[in-house]
Amino acid sequence: MDTESARSAKGKADEAWSLLKVPTVPLYGVNGHHPAGHGIGGMTEPTRLLCAVAHLRPDRAEEFAEKLGKWRRKKAKQLGDRLTPKKVRERRLEQAAKRAIAGEQDKLKKLLDDEEEPTAPSQPRVLVGHEYARWVRCRIAAGGRPVPSQGFDLEPVLNACAQVQRLLWLRRALTVLACAAGGLWVLTPLAYLALLVVLIGLWAAFYMDRVLAQRQLRAVIGADAGETWGADVPRRFRRAVERIRDTSYGEVVPYQNQVRASGAKYHFVGAGKVWFETQIGIDVTPAKPRDEDDGQGSEDGKSPLRALPSVEELLAGSRPGEGVVRFTPDDLHAHVARELQRPIKPLPDYHPDSQQEVFGVAAIAADRWEALTPERWEGLVTLAREGVMAANAQRAPKVARRFLCARMTSWDGELVASIFVGFAYENHYLRVVVRPHVVNPIHPVVREAEKKAAGAGWAWRRRTTYLAAVDTGWFVVRLFKRAKNSELRPAQDPGNGPVSLREVYSTRYMDDMLQYDDARRYIEMMQGRVLAAVEGFLVEHNVDTGEYRKRITVVLNNGIINTGEMSNVQNQPGAVGSHQKAGGAV
Repeated sequence: MDTESARSAKGKADEAWSLLKVPTVPLYGVNGHHPAGHGIGGMTEPTRLLCAVAHLRPDRAEEFAEKLGKWRRKKAKQLGDRLTPKKVRERRLEQAAKRAIAGEQDKLKKLLDDEEEPTAPSQPRVLVGHEYARWVRCRIAAGGRPVPSQGFDLEPVLNACAQVQRLLWLRRALTVLACAAGGLWVLTPLAYLALLVVLIGLWAAFYMDRVLAQRQLRAVIGADAGETWGADVPRRFRRAVERIRDTSYGEVVPYQNQVRASGAKYHFVGAGKVWFETQIGIDVTPAKPRDEDDGQGSEDGKSPLRALPSVEELLAGSRPGEGVVRFTPDDLHAHVARELQRPIKPLPDYHPDSQQEVFGVAAIAADRWEALTPERWEGLVTLAREGVMAANAQRAPKVARRFLCARMTSWDGELVASIFVGFAYENHYLRVVVRPHVVNPIHPVVREAEKKAAGAGWAWRRRTTYLAAVDTGWFVVRLFKRAKNSELRPAQDPGNGPVSLREVYSTRYMDDMLQYDDARRYIEMMQGRVLAAVEGFLVEHNVDTGEYRKRITVVLNNGIINTGEMSNVQNQPGAVGSHQKAGGAV
C-alpha cells in the first residue's frame, strides 16, 4: 500500500476532480499479476491457511463410528427380516411409510411458519491432508496452466503439497515394512501373532505420519514469507510454477455458464460467486443541441422525448450520425481504465487496508482452456493488453473477448471483489456489460488449521494414538472397498474443466457481515465509477446520453448499486438464507 507521502505526491500530479465522491484506492500489481508473498506484507492469510490444509489430517473417528453403526443396523435389519413373518414385515413397512409422510408434512409446515428465520447452511465437503495434496496435483497443477489465483499465491501451496507427498512416501515405506515384518513373523513359532504385528506396524506408520504432519503444520502457521518462497520447486509442479511466475499470469481467464433454477450465470472461474450483472445497451446517435432538446419535450414540458434513429439509418450502418466522433471499443476500454486509476480529490486522511487493480483480461470458454497452444496464449495476452486491433491479437481465438477487470483486495487477501466490464460496439449500437464477482470467506475447515496447530501435550498424544488406530482400520477397509469418485474430490469441484482452489475452499454463502458490507461497497464504488466514466466518454464524443441515463436510473431504482438497503438483510444476494439469487441479470 502507498504511504501518505506517496499518495500526496500522486495527488499533486493530478488536480482533476471526479463527479463521484468515492475515496481513492492505492494500486498494486501489474496486469493482474498478484504480488502477495513477494511484497512487504509477506504471505496473505488465505495463502498461509491453504498451505496448512495440506498438513491437516482428517478426523475419521466420527465418520468411522457412523459407518460402523450403519453397517450394524443394516445387518441387524437383515437378520430381523429373516426371523419376522411376511405379514408383520408388510404391516411395519406401511406404518413406516405413514410416519415418513407425516414427518415431511411437519417439516414443510415448520418451514413455512419459520420462513423469516434464517437457517444455518451446511458447508460443502472439502479434503485435507494427503487427499488434498493429491487433488491439487491432479486438478490444479496437472494441466500445467492453473486458473489465475485471487487473493492468494499458488506457488507456496504447491510447495506445501510436495512436502506432504514426501510424508506419504515415508508412510508407504513404513507400511511395506510392516507387511514384510508380518510375513517374516509367519516363519517363527509365534506365527499366529503375524496379523497383530502387521496391525501394530500400520498403526506406527499412521502415528508417525500424524506427528510429523503436526510439526510441519506448526512451522507453516508460524513461518515467515521468505521461508516458504525459498523452497525448491517440486518436479511434478515445475511446469505449473513456471506458468505462475510468468508476468502474463492472470490476464487470460476462463469462463463457464452455470445453469441454475434461477437462470444462467456466466462465471469467470476463480473470481468467486457471481453477483448481479448490469447490462446497458443504447443506439449511438448524435447529441441534440441544448435549445433543440428543450423544444422537443412533451406538452406539459416534463418528459423530454428522445429522437430515435429511423430503420433506414440503422440498416444502412455505413457511418455514424453526423456529429458523433468516431470511436472503437478499445478507445472506450482505455478511457474507463484511466478513469478508474485516476486519484480523486480531496485525498482522505484515513484509508482502509484495501488495494485496487485495473487491467485488461482476455476471456475464453472453459472448454477451450486446456487446448490453448503457446501461440494462441500469446495472442490472448496481446488481446488483453492492447485490444483486438493489435497485430499479434489476430492469433487469439476468434471466440475470445476482451474485458476490463477492476479488482479490490482487502482483509489480507480473504475478500476479493471484482467486476468484469465488456464493451461491444457494432452497427451504431453500444452495449456495456458489468459482471461483478465476489470471493466468499475461507471454509471453516481451513480456519481450524490455526487451532489444530496449537495442539500439544498428553491430551493431544492420546487423541492422536486413537486416531492412528482408526486410520489403521480405515486402511484395512479400503483394501476391500474402494472410495467413490465423489469422495476423492471436494463437493464444489465439478470433476472436469478448469477449477479454482480458492473457490472450492470457500464457504457456500457470504456468511460474514463485515465482509459482505465491504464487498457491496467495493462493487458499488467500482460499478458506479465505470458507468460514470462511460457517460463522460459518450459526452466527449458527442453522443446522445438521454437513453443511457434512463438505463442507469433503472439500475439505481432496482437497488443493484449505490443503495443502502435492498430489503431485509436475509434477502440480500449471496447472503445466508437469501431467497434472492446472486447472479440475476438486469
